[in-house]
Amino acid sequence: MHVVLFATCFVIAQGSRAASVDLPGVLPSMAGGGVGSTTDYAGARDRFVGAVPGVRYVTDGGRLFELYGPYAQFDFGGLTGLQYGPAVALRLGRNNVDDPVVSQIHEVHTTVEVGGFVGYECDNQGAVPYRLRGSVTVMTNAGIVYTGARVSVNGSLWFPLRQQVFVGAGVGASWVSQGFNQAYYGVTEQDSARSGLPAFSPSGGLEQMTGWLAAIYQFDKHWFGGALVYYQRLSGSAADSPIVTQHGNRNQITYGVGVAYAFK
Repeated sequence: MHVVLFATCFVIAQGSRAASVDLPGVLPSMAGGGVGSTTDYAGARDRFVGAVPGVRYVTDGGRLFELYGPYAQFDFGGLTGLQYGPAVALRLGRNNVDDPVVSQIHEVHTTVEVGGFVGYECDNQGAVPYRLRGSVTVMTNAGIVYTGARVSVNGSLWFPLRQQVFVGAGVGASWVSQGFNQAYYGVTEQDSARSGLPAFSPSGGLEQMTGWLAAIYQFDKHWFGGALVYYQRLSGSAADSPIVTQHGNRNQITYGVGVAYAFK
């Protein structure tokens, strides 16, 4: 289960953030959008502000469809228990970079990723209600921009502070192929000659660890508002890239606010 209000602050610089955040399952079908700030690309220092839409729709048969920003998925499982289905994402590239050094490194084109997810959700309605979920997502772009795949493991916990207020937190980690890291964090000999950065050929493995905090407030029967702060810490070869160590930051923050209208 993923986020309508995550579109709020996903602001969609990196498709890898999409599978990391989700919403409490008790929320109805809704559509909305938000504004937020994130880095220009993974590992960047520079930031931008953007606005994105989001949709969460539960079919009459109890299947969940979600679309927010560049990420969409459809759950063939239940709203609780086992969940699984296809996913598609638009991963933005790295081009028109403001940094005068990084702008001399090969551009990375925007690409479409496809894959799927499997997860399990526990919805406890006891004396202390909570919603606990874990999931694994696998995505690839079939060698269009990078070779190999990206695997993300995520967990989240939501609970109500009172009837109108939900708070949530989550953690996650992503592992990527060598081809992925080479496309997004590698520095070729030609890149080195143009930019002055040392050549760098990364390996695959752990790319990042993530954590987030979020809150949702229900204003009335139809209107909801939300806010989220999302943290990424680049790891392994991604963190060792001179793109990050010399002209970026391994610690990445995304934040934003948004509203949504419940229609079902």
